[in-house]
This record gives sequence, C-alpha cells and structure tokens, in this order.
Amino acid sequence: MREQKSLRLRNYSHFSAILLTGGMTLSSGGPAQALTADDVLNKMNTDHQTSYVAGVIGGLAYSRFLRDKPDQSGMDCIYRWYYGSGSEKWTQIETWFSRHLEKEAEPLLYVLVKRECGE
Repeated sequence: MREQKSLRLRNYSHFSAILLTGGMTLSSGGPAQALTADDVLNKMNTDHQTSYVAGVIGGLAYSRFLRDKPDQSGMDCIYRWYYGSGSEKWTQIETWFSRHLEKEAEPLLYVLVKRECGE
C-alpha cells in the first residue's frame, strides 16, 4: 500500500515538473510583442497566416459592430471584403504587407479594411 502511494506521488511529481518547466519556457520569452508584417509573411506557413489574418479581421468586424450597433452594415462590409474577394484579397494583403515589413500587421489590416469599408 505504501509503495503504491509512493509510486503515485512520483508520477505526480514528474507531471508537476513538466508543468513547471513548460511554464518557465512560456514565461521566459520576455515582453509580448506585436507581430509585424514580416513575421506574418516570412515566419508563418499558409495555414497560420490564414488563421491569424482571419482572427484580426474578425476582431475588426466585431469592433465595428459594437461601435455601430444595431447597424451591421460596417461589419458585413468587412466580412464581405475578407471572405468574398478570394485570391484578390490575399494578393492585396501580401502586397501591402511587403511594402511595410517593419510595421505591425494589425494596423496594416485596419488600413485595408478602412479603405474598403470606411471608418
């Protein structure tokens, strides 16, 4: 009985050590920094780029809805621009990002949205 408890505790101690090590690894990266256009274009694969940009677009659209509600036309315009324009949208995003590699990606996307859908 005592051996089983000891073995069980040893198993938990390994788990705790893994959690601690993982936590230290995650927290030792220094201050959080915004992603630049260069990060998105050159450090992410296509799936990550798509997910990241879709997340930013979703945030911009929801923010627009909260500002304009109950009017949804601004939010709808943002979603139409992003989801309705196919490969043209990606060409536009990549071109814009490549011109401003050192700038943060989120404000660059905001500029594109603002051009298409106003403020």
